[in-house]
Amino acid sequence: MKENNNQQGWQLFFVLLLGILIGFISASLKFSDNRNIIEISDNLFEKYKRIEEVSFLLDKEYYNQDLLSWKSIEMMENATKAFVDWIWDPYTTYLDKEEFSWLQNELVWEDSIEWIWIVVWKKDYYLQVEEVVKETPAYKVWIQPLDRIVMIWTWEVQDLTVTQAVKKIRWPQWTTVDLFIERVNKKGKKDYFQVKVTRDVIDVPSVKSKVYEKDWIKIGYIEILTFWEQTNKLFTHAISEILSEKVKGVIVDVRWNGWWLLTSAVQLAWHFIPQWELIVKSKYKNYQDTDYLSKWFWELENMPTVVLIDGLSASSSEIFALALKEKQWAILVWKQSYGKWTIQTLFDFDDGTSLKYTVWKRFSPNGNSIDDEWIIPDVEESVDITWYVENWIDSQLEKAKDVLIWKIK
Repeated sequence: MKENNNQQGWQLFFVLLLGILIGFISASLKFSDNRNIIEISDNLFEKYKRIEEVSFLLDKEYYNQDLLSWKSIEMMENATKAFVDWIWDPYTTYLDKEEFSWLQNELVWEDSIEWIWIVVWKKDYYLQVEEVVKETPAYKVWIQPLDRIVMIWTWEVQDLTVTQAVKKIRWPQWTTVDLFIERVNKKGKKDYFQVKVTRDVIDVPSVKSKVYEKDWIKIGYIEILTFWEQTNKLFTHAISEILSEKVKGVIVDVRWNGWWLLTSAVQLAWHFIPQWELIVKSKYKNYQDTDYLSKWFWELENMPTVVLIDGLSASSSEIFALALKEKQWAILVWKQSYGKWTIQTLFDFDDGTSLKYTVWKRFSPNGNSIDDEWIIPDVEESVDITWYVENWIDSQLEKAKDVLIWKIK
């Protein structure tokens, strides 16, 4: 009876795995709550029959059937994870029930969070950092997106679930946590270092603004820390404030902003780009391309503009910056961006698990894609750490002011 149960379990796993492997190329998928995987071709069973053969042999001949029965669910989960991870796409991952439940709870936006403020996924032996918000504890110790947390204090992450790992990072305000980080550079070399992070209750502003005066000319400065659901509302308010000061130009700062909400980036670009002009194009493997056009606002259409970017300006920041460069003649200052123009979606399975996977790629108004190639700035300016630490002067921002004054004149 146990053998029959095990065999049924593995057959169920085999069907589930095939659904993940090939459902997206042989099935009709729709991005809605009613998405279903339909009809798997018989020839694909042949292609992946080794999994079925292995499960059959274990069911029939493995000595300790009690152990096999006890471990069968975990084996199914790990096999599915391993299969997806071998795509070598850091943004594609299979989430088990616990991880998906945690994700749904953690991504609910709050005004303040007692934590170090990073978004993480469990991958293989580490927690992968997806996002770091500017001016938070993680940002202050230079944790970056795609960093891998391999140890928390003395606990190895590979031995922890994502929930267990997060609970060890999240503690009361003013306490500290030691994280051992693995960072893979552009050449594939791994560097290791340890950081001590002080937890804090974090107010997470999405937009900040102020007005500077240089050479008797008023300049508006708007810093976008995150692209989120309320960002456009706050950005609109910030624009209203700086325009009331009669500014002659604007600096938009998206340094250290790797947030992903596409609609937010498009909405912010509306303020600069004329109506019905293309902001970004999304191309899919199996679906019709989507054009995102400017619709409203455009009150800054003729405003001289400089955009500050850096190596951690990714995703929505890159969409926004390149659209302004190509359509509004904005000047980009500092250094090359991160280079992420792929988009992920979630496919939720009936058993509470989910697949986060890359489903489309973006292209700029002029048809450029900078995925893994980066946006190259018009004006490069290296950071002067000593000047900043000793005098609290942001050398990139000062350079952006000079460039904007030149553009205004």
